[in-house]
Amino acid sequence: MQKMMERCEIHRNEYFGAENLRKQQYVQELKNEMVIMADKIELLRRHSRRLMGQDHSCSVEELNEIISKIEKSLTNVRSRKAKLNEDKIEKLKEETAKEKEVFNEGSRLRQMFEAQPLWMQSRSLKSEKSAPSRDCGNMNISDVETDLFIGLHPESQM
Repeated sequence: MQKMMERCEIHRNEYFGAENLRKQQYVQELKNEMVIMADKIELLRRHSRRLMGQDHSCSVEELNEIISKIEKSLTNVRSRKAKLNEDKIEKLKEETAKEKEVFNEGSRLRQMFEAQPLWMQSRSLKSEKSAPSRDCGNMNISDVETDLFIGLHPESQM
């Protein structure tokens, strides 16, 4: 029983010792990363102060370097803006071409419709509308009443 207790103690120490070692390594990695980040932050702060002119004035070379970077950035912004405008213009041209195509198709169909004889126009209009049209223009089409009566017609009873 004593040996078994000793073995448990050994395994427990090994397990928790390895776990503690992993935790210590992880903590050390986090500390190293924190030091690196602090250095980067300090470097950015110094660079920002220098650009704002708070620490020291910039030399002519540094000013020229800053100017060239600004000009390069400005050129990139302008080229990107020009590209976006060109894309927008191209899209508008495509939309205009589609609209023109639809307009031309409508004109062509209108001309075809107007070129049809009146009786064909009447038929196409009637097929388009669900209710029959009473106004037929110059055409001689008589309306036919189709009332169904059972027994004697009411007019004949008078």
